[in-house]
Amino acid sequence: MIATLEDARRLLRPAVHLGIVARPLYLLPLLRTGALSALLSAEAADAGWAARFGVELHSLEEHTLIRTGGAAGASLDELTARLPGLTGTRWRGRELRLAGYGSHREHWTAAVEATGARLLVPPLRADAEVLSDKTAMREWFGHLGVPVPASTVVAGTLDHTALRRRFGAVYVAQTPRGSAGNGTHLVRSAEDAAALPARDRWLVSEYAGDTALNVHGFVGLDGLPQVLRPSLQLIGIAAAGAGFGQYSGCDFEAPERLAPRAVARCLDATERIGWGLAGLGYRGVFGADFVLRDDRALALEINCRMQGSSWLLGELELERADGRLPTVLRHVLERHGVPTLGKPDPDPAYGVQLTVRHTGAPAEAVGVPAAGAYVLRDGVLVRRGDAAGLLECGPDETVLVNLPPAGAVLQHGAVLARLVSRRSLTAPDGRTLTAGGRAQVDALHRLYSFVGPARKVDAGPRTPVP
Repeated sequence: MIATLEDARRLLRPAVHLGIVARPLYLLPLLRTGALSALLSAEAADAGWAARFGVELHSLEEHTLIRTGGAAGASLDELTARLPGLTGTRWRGRELRLAGYGSHREHWTAAVEATGARLLVPPLRADAEVLSDKTAMREWFGHLGVPVPASTVVAGTLDHTALRRRFGAVYVAQTPRGSAGNGTHLVRSAEDAAALPARDRWLVSEYAGDTALNVHGFVGLDGLPQVLRPSLQLIGIAAAGAGFGQYSGCDFEAPERLAPRAVARCLDATERIGWGLAGLGYRGVFGADFVLRDDRALALEINCRMQGSSWLLGELELERADGRLPTVLRHVLERHGVPTLGKPDPDPAYGVQLTVRHTGAPAEAVGVPAAGAYVLRDGVLVRRGDAAGLLECGPDETVLVNLPPAGAVLQHGAVLARLVSRRSLTAPDGRTLTAGGRAQVDALHRLYSFVGPARKVDAGPRTPVP
């Protein structure tokens, strides 16, 4: 039984795990704990990470100099296809355990083994339809006694008149499979409904609230679920470049300011979901998404994998400095059959991440800020020093991470940066920026300069670096 970081580091020395992920930031707790020897990603790691964490890094972005605004699956496929040429003979004879963010694709194994290495993939943990299809998921929640929004399944196009009669003036249409808000549409008018294409299935639901809460859970090898820390989901923040329903980050301190009864209902529902997942054979970390209105809490979906907020949860857990295992590391170890010991931490936590996206036409980023810790002075972000994440963030600082390399072409919707802070950057519902948050985002934009297809666009003066 692995109970402490010291135990884990002895087990992991030398590191034998290979990370495969869209963004290196998502596996930061594994890098900090020495769990990875190599990492493959769609987007490039921030400068200095290879030396800082003693890991071999490969990304597609460093070769193509293109940062996309969509899903990363195709990019990871292309990168793994190039892998034998990137590693040469260095991996020959090595045995690597997979530490993946989400689903594993079988052809990744063939690509890794073409280098001469052997890839150990953890066995699939539960493949039930309820874990990937929102329609089946909602029905399953009902069997568990977990409240959900009123909904229906529609084939073909949307009949706005009938749906408006059932759900009111505003309702939500979703593709049954999707994540991070992709495939989710707010329908306010007949024109909105007509603009959506015909599909085999649309999941149409009432618009049940403006505040979204995510709760982490964990099911160990012993089958016992744990309810971990909740976070406010930052959703659809237009000032940060997000569309409706699009994931914009998370705030782990904000639940302290929400209705206690609604939060308690989310925690209770997450425990019910955890027991249900255990019964399906699932093991590892999961996240449950809820929408809140006053004291009401309704479950939307679950993600049986690491989430975009899991890395920040790991930073908060590592910051306790009491030797506990971060949940992300427990997830990887237990997936490979190593039992671990951990317990929820109920103490208040202060950690926020905000994703800021490029909203213009594709353009080359000829001027890009350096990753690190910054402080806002007179509307300008001034760099203070190196920082990889929340652990290096002071109380008055903002850490910039997940930056594109200079010279990269950013497509519409591509990530400009993530702002990591100790203080909330949004209103309590996670939908709009505070004045301070807006000042941070505006100052971030001024750190960039772009060259478009036809003309140069200079976003403003460069930040002085002391």
